[in-house]
Formats: sequence, structure tokens, C-alpha cells
Amino acid sequence: MNEKPDFKIARDGTWFHEGEAIKREALAKLFSDRALKVDEEGCYWLQTPFEKYPVEVEDVPFVIVDYEGEAEALTFRTNMDETTTKRIEMRGEIPYVEVRDGLYARINRAVYYNLIEVFGPEVLEK
Repeated sequence: MNEKPDFKIARDGTWFHEGEAIKREALAKLFSDRALKVDEEGCYWLQTPFEKYPVEVEDVPFVIVDYEGEAEALTFRTNMDETTTKRIEMRGEIPYVEVRDGLYARINRAVYYNLIEVFGPEVLEK
């Protein structure tokens, strides 16, 4: 399936449909919670039992915007208000966390620097 995607997720986590930002956060959250999938080739899809639409993703579909807990037991919150307790994975100099089912979030710069300030750089190695 080589369709031009009608949906796009920008690096900052903003969702677009046909080039326009989706302004209703609840709609973007519904798409991300219920329909967003990634396949074995790393292609993203909005998939329902009856339809499948390609999604262009600039980096990863989510951004970590907050966290709570201690260095050994962190809970991260995404821009779509999902939480995950998965460990940090470094890709070069950029930290990522798996949210669910192969879908990842990039830790935003403010959270990254706060983690290092509070817990030290070794938090990235846990």
C-alpha cells in the first residue's frame, strides 16, 4: 500500500489531517489511543476493523511531557496523556521510551534536563 498519507504526526506530537492541524485534542487522543498501530516494517497506520489509513510520523508518535517517581521507578506521561513505566532507551544522544506495542515517545528537552538535574546522568542507564 503506497498511498500518500492523509494523517501526519509532527516531531512535536501535533496531529495533522490533510495538512491542517487537528485542533480537537480529544479527536487526536482517540486516534492515538484506539487506532494507531505500527507494523513490522516500521510503518504507522490508523487501523480499525474495517479501514486502514497510512500515517506519516516525523520521528515517533508521542512526546514525553512529564514524569513522576524515583530513578528506579519512573512513570512517564505523554502528550496524549498516556503513561508508561518502560525504561529509557538512548538512540544516539536522544532518549526514548516505549509507550505500548512498539509505539515510542521521545523525551522532550525540559523533561530530559530535569531528569538529569534531579537524578544525575546515570538515570539514562537504568
